[in-house]
Amino acid sequence: MAALLNDYAKKLQNHLQPERDSHQKLVQKGLLLYRQHLVHDKRISGRFLRGKVQDVTPVDCGLDLFDPLFFDCSCPHDGFCRHLMALFFSAYSEENSVFDWVREWKRRSTDGDILQSVKRASDLLEKKAETSGQNISMWLDDFHTAFEEINVNDEFLLDLSAREVYRRLTLFLPVEREWEPLYKLTAAYELFKYINTICLKNDFFSSTALMQFLSGEAEEAANQLSSAALPFVFDPFIAYFRENTRELAESVSLYELETVDFYRILWSRLLKKENWRKEEEARLRKEILNSIDAGENLSSTKVLCFIHLAFLLGNDDTALFFLRQLAQSGVNTVVYMPYWFLELKADERLFRYISAALPMIPRLLETCGDDYDKAAYMRMFFRSINEQALSAQQLKLLEKLYRAFLPVSAPKYGDILFLSARYREWAELQTLIGNTPEDMAKEKLERVAKQAPEVLLPLYHRAVGICIGEKNRKSYQKAVRYLKKLKAIYRKRHEEERWYAFFDEIKERTKRMRAFQEECRRGNLTDADGI
Repeated sequence: MAALLNDYAKKLQNHLQPERDSHQKLVQKGLLLYRQHLVHDKRISGRFLRGKVQDVTPVDCGLDLFDPLFFDCSCPHDGFCRHLMALFFSAYSEENSVFDWVREWKRRSTDGDILQSVKRASDLLEKKAETSGQNISMWLDDFHTAFEEINVNDEFLLDLSAREVYRRLTLFLPVEREWEPLYKLTAAYELFKYINTICLKNDFFSSTALMQFLSGEAEEAANQLSSAALPFVFDPFIAYFRENTRELAESVSLYELETVDFYRILWSRLLKKENWRKEEEARLRKEILNSIDAGENLSSTKVLCFIHLAFLLGNDDTALFFLRQLAQSGVNTVVYMPYWFLELKADERLFRYISAALPMIPRLLETCGDDYDKAAYMRMFFRSINEQALSAQQLKLLEKLYRAFLPVSAPKYGDILFLSARYREWAELQTLIGNTPEDMAKEKLERVAKQAPEVLLPLYHRAVGICIGEKNRKSYQKAVRYLKKLKAIYRKRHEEERWYAFFDEIKERTKRMRAFQEECRRGNLTDADGI
């Protein structure tokens, strides 16, 4: 056990950064609790050390001596806390010197400062990664060791345990601020691949939210990296991503959308050199053509990754050709296109891609489970384009988009029709989507009634039929109000005969509906007409 504790002590020194104020305070507070003899009931079971710490309120805590990233404490602090530090010091002191451990830990910072002070600037650029202890192999070893603690046997606990492992990994970010986003990006990437492998092996289909979470973490980190020039010491890490992303393009995944999205993030935000993109596009093109020649089924993931490279390189003819081919084979390629719209300005390239998306949208909407899913996709789609700019430059294209998204786009399409005074089309749209006058803004109805009252006739006729069909007093009252609106419109158009013919037909059809007849008399419809 002494050997295990000594090994843990070294690992903990590597994870705690003496340059960080928060880590210095953590060690100081842990020392204070330990020196006050507030740690008791220590016990070791296998790889786990547990104990109690008498703080303001007593807490139970435990350490995994195999990995400093895994621990638990009943205190409300999120992360490695002073109670865990005190528990470690208490156990470590039984065989070793806590003073020596702290002195050695502090010396790491001092030694680094001394070394850096005597080196030339050129040496610092080349060796900074080594002096700061950052290298890709070390990170990958730490990550994959941590992944062993994920619950891979229960589909519904996988998400929770994976998020907890990721959270713990990010508690020990590198002390140099410029390394933090790269560390998070690498952790999210490796965990994404690991979860994909587990899900594929076990047929786990419930991890979509987890995969999207990891993609979101990666995109945030990649955006930070892309906002500034990358230092030379990042080159080995960039090279790793450049070579390793082919695993995403060539992987079989239960989460194709998220996999392609992760690939997009890396090549759009991190791997920006044109020659790299050309090489990757050429490699994928060769593999796709070889598969076609061999009569093999094409991987839609690989084709979509190839399309993304073609898009980034401006090879729009190639990208759009393959998009259409995939769409014809049944792949809902349009779901990926909003990500590309975000990278385009309101110019001819964007208009081309939107035009290509138009015939694909209705097919995608058919696959959506309900109107909520349809509306969610529509919101994502329109967030990726500037509707105002598109309206100014390509109004007809925008209208086609609205029509493609019907019925969920009816409010947007209705507004554009109303503002352009196309009242007949606006009224037809209301009828198409099943709106009644009660569902429409009063101000709009009044404006249309003044400028084009005839277009409201089908709306009111339909509304009357619906209300009468509901066969209750409240609906009959609404029907009478709509009948009055119809009567006013017919009189304004000097078509009283049509009104009388229509009302006679209504009266005959509802002669057994005494409640409706009574509401007509109350509304002065029957008496006013002498019927």
